[in-house]
Amino acid sequence: MYFAYAVPTGKYANLYLIGVSAFTALFLPIFTLISTYLEQKGFRLTGSMFLSKLAKLVWQSLYNFLALGLLVKGNIIDPNNLKMVGGLIGAVCLTSLASQGLQYLAITLSNHGKGNRFANIFFALSLNVIISALAALGYKNVQVFFIIMGLLLGVIGVLISLITDIWGFLPSKGGIGLFLGTFNPVHKSHIAILKNFIDKRQLDKVYIHPTVIPKIHQYLLDKEMIKIVDQRAGKRYYEKSAIADPLVNFFPTGQVFYEAENRLLMLKVAIKEAGLENKVEILFEPNLYQKDGFYAIIKAIKKRHPHMKLHGLLGTDEGGMLLHDIYDETWIKPFVKLRRDNISGTAIRKGEKGMTTPKITEVLDLFSNLKEGQSDQLFGQTVQLVNNRLKVADDKICL
Repeated sequence: MYFAYAVPTGKYANLYLIGVSAFTALFLPIFTLISTYLEQKGFRLTGSMFLSKLAKLVWQSLYNFLALGLLVKGNIIDPNNLKMVGGLIGAVCLTSLASQGLQYLAITLSNHGKGNRFANIFFALSLNVIISALAALGYKNVQVFFIIMGLLLGVIGVLISLITDIWGFLPSKGGIGLFLGTFNPVHKSHIAILKNFIDKRQLDKVYIHPTVIPKIHQYLLDKEMIKIVDQRAGKRYYEKSAIADPLVNFFPTGQVFYEAENRLLMLKVAIKEAGLENKVEILFEPNLYQKDGFYAIIKAIKKRHPHMKLHGLLGTDEGGMLLHDIYDETWIKPFVKLRRDNISGTAIRKGEKGMTTPKITEVLDLFSNLKEGQSDQLFGQTVQLVNNRLKVADDKICL
C-alpha cells in the first residue's frame, strides 16, 4: 500500500500515507479474523452464501472507506481524480467488489491445485491494492480497467452466490444427491440431514465420498508448512511447522483427523445402521481425489449420470462453506441444512459422548482402547489396528 501510493506521487514522507500503511500492517491480522468471522457467522445463521459474503463486503467497505478517506484528507488522492469512478463512495465500492472477486478466483485456482490458497489470496489482495491505488491517483486507462474489473469480479464474487442461493431454495425433486465432506467422524447430524435431504428432494440415490487427505493439507505437507506430530487411536494429529505463517489458520476444520480408511469404515457402519443402504452408495476413490479433490469425484458422478439432476448436501459450518464454492463452480444445486444442534466433530474427537449413533460409539470406543497391532472384537468380527487403520477380516461389517 505504501509504495503503491508513494512511488507515483513522490510523497514518501506524507504522514497520512505512513499512518494508514502502518495501521493496515498492524491491524491486518485482526481485520482478517473479523472478516472471516463475519462471513462464517453469516453463513451459519442464514445458510446463504450471498448474505455471508455481503457481511464480509460491508466490513471490507468500511475499512476501504476509512483508508481512502484518510488518503484524500492527507492530499495523497485528489478528489477530482475519483470523479470517473464515482467519487470516494464509487472507489470504495469498486475496490471492495474487486477484492471479493479476486479472492474468489484465488480460492478457485487453489481448489484446482494452482498455487496455495493463502498465498493466492495474499497475491490477489496485493494486486487489488496496486490497481486501486493507480486508479485513485487518476491514471485514466487504469480507471477504465478498474471499473470493468470491479463490476465483473463483483458479479463473479458476490452475485453468483445470490444466483445459486435462489436456485437452491427453489423446489426441485428427483435426481442424484451428493454428500461430500470429512465425516470426521460421522455423527447423528450427518445421518439426520442425509435422511431429510433424501426426503425433501425425493432423490433416487445419494453418493457419499469422504475426503482422503484434504487438498490444502496435502499441499501444506508437501511444502513442509504443517507436519504430522502423532498417529494413534486411529487418528493423525497435525501442527504447524516452524516455517509456517503464525497468523494463518491452516486448520479451519480441525487439527485432528481420523485416518481416511477409518472414516470410510464408520460411514459404512452408520449407513447400514440407519437402514439407508438401498438409497446411499459410499464411494472411495483416493486416486481420483488426489488428482483434483472433490472436482474429480463430481466429474466421475456426472459421467455415471449424464442426464440426471445433481443436488449437493452441505451444512453451515466452515467445511460447508468450502463445499458451497465447489458446488457453485460445478453448477450443482445446493441443499443447505442449517445446523441448529450442538453436535460437533471436534467435540467428539475430544471425547464428548452422546453425539454419535450407538454403533459408531462402539467403533470410537474401540479406537480409544486399541493400540497399534492389537486385535479385538467388533460386531462379532475380529479387527486389528494396523498402521493406525482398523483392519477387518471381512469388509462387510456385521451389525
